[in-house]
Amino acid sequence: MSKSASRSIWTPLLLFSLALVLPDPARACSVCLAGDPVFEATGTSVGEAGQWNLFIQGSGWKKTSGVLPGEDEGGGPASEKNESQRLDVSLGWTPVDRFTLSLNVPFAFNHTIEIEGNQRQNFFLSGLGDGSLMGSAIVWRDRDVLPETWLEARVFVKAPTGKSRTSVDGVQDPHLQRGTGSWDGGFGLAAAHKLAFGSLYASASYRVNTEGSLAYEYGDNALANLALLVPVGHALGVPWLAPWSAGLELNYRWADTDQFHSERYHDSGGSILYSTPSLRVALTPLAIGERQPPSLRCSVQVPLTSAWLHGFQREDPLWRVGLAIPF
Repeated sequence: MSKSASRSIWTPLLLFSLALVLPDPARACSVCLAGDPVFEATGTSVGEAGQWNLFIQGSGWKKTSGVLPGEDEGGGPASEKNESQRLDVSLGWTPVDRFTLSLNVPFAFNHTIEIEGNQRQNFFLSGLGDGSLMGSAIVWRDRDVLPETWLEARVFVKAPTGKSRTSVDGVQDPHLQRGTGSWDGGFGLAAAHKLAFGSLYASASYRVNTEGSLAYEYGDNALANLALLVPVGHALGVPWLAPWSAGLELNYRWADTDQFHSERYHDSGGSILYSTPSLRVALTPLAIGERQPPSLRCSVQVPLTSAWLHGFQREDPLWRVGLAIPF
């Protein structure tokens, strides 16, 4: 093996090792976010051998729920509001045909508001957070060159790289921390099929969470996604709209109840369904070879109902803006 090939193989492993030791790393309510990060980064395309893909995405969300067990000692109605943003930097690499490694390092801006009667307490934390690594393999496709239908298997692991025991004004809130303090992992499947006017995409995954810092354990969760991606110019036969692609997704999430000091946190877990319209625009006129051009993607994830969530929980729409750079 040549020295250059050896260096290219070890590059993503080195990057992941760095993610594990970076100081002051991130999270928030990220373990409960719905959607498919691979679809957000690359759409329905399949990477070719030797391809890299850099994806930088900002997102923001708001959620209101009951306070943790033992935190409502005042006797009056109390709630916790989470208003957070997150910046994800993802690097995907396809070293050989059919196999892709994806490294994700998030940076979180966490803000929680404890509300009891007319009193409000604001808490802020930000920093780099829990890195994760995903391996995905194409297990079947209808043809080797420019496949129209494919099936992919995935496995992923999250490392406890984010600080998870920070006190803010004397308070250690698990929902405010940038990391969980736990090793988590999971597995999943994804599939895509090209249509005459666009592409269909579907994926499902299951995540196993373990107990982390501050005696807090997030519930295991399952995600299911169904998406339609339509190149607008091709579908309408309008050449000047060729850079634009419109998407529509249904994102489903089920989560088990969290536990705090071995006590069930009743205002957590349950099911929720989102509708997610998106718009992607290519930033260069044409793809280079068979690779996709750099693109900018915007989406809004709108909860269709919060009635299936346990206890007192309310989720507001979530926004995402991402830049994809294949090379």
